[in-house]
Amino acid sequence: MKGALILWLCLFAATAAADDAVYRYIDANGVAHYTDRAPDRHARPIHLAPLSGPRPTQRSQTFYSPEALREAARFSVRVESPTPGERLDSGATPIIAAASVMPALVSGFHLVYQVDERAVTAQPVDALSIALPPLDPGVHELRVVLLDAQGRELARSPTSSFEVGRTTMARNAPKR
Repeated sequence: MKGALILWLCLFAATAAADDAVYRYIDANGVAHYTDRAPDRHARPIHLAPLSGPRPTQRSQTFYSPEALREAARFSVRVESPTPGERLDSGATPIIAAASVMPALVSGFHLVYQVDERAVTAQPVDALSIALPPLDPGVHELRVVLLDAQGRELARSPTSSFEVGRTTMARNAPKR
């Protein structure tokens, strides 16, 4: 009984030690293989030199800071409204300019809406849509620029042209 216990402990210790072992063997076609299991009972593990460089981090740790991700992300900005070539009537209804930002508008980032190459608001905004000030009839160009927290430009939309027309009365409108 005592001998069986010693044999069992030796087998357990050998198995535990073999968990980190790497074996190399060459098959009949001359191809080298590496494995964590001994290909036969006479196999001996190979000894690998320690890796150079930093040790891997634990999976629960964040590898990149949110700031680094913001710096690395490629943003794109697009004008959603008014659509290119759209004709809008000037009048009491405000014209809404809307933009989309991909991957998303990050906290601390701002947008500058430009009509005819002039900023529409006094300060950059963090809104994906705004009401444009009254515009004269004619063709106008809208562009939206994405700025980071330090005011650096990250992306800008392509220019989107739209037309503002005069409000006209319907021909067959009832007279009062």
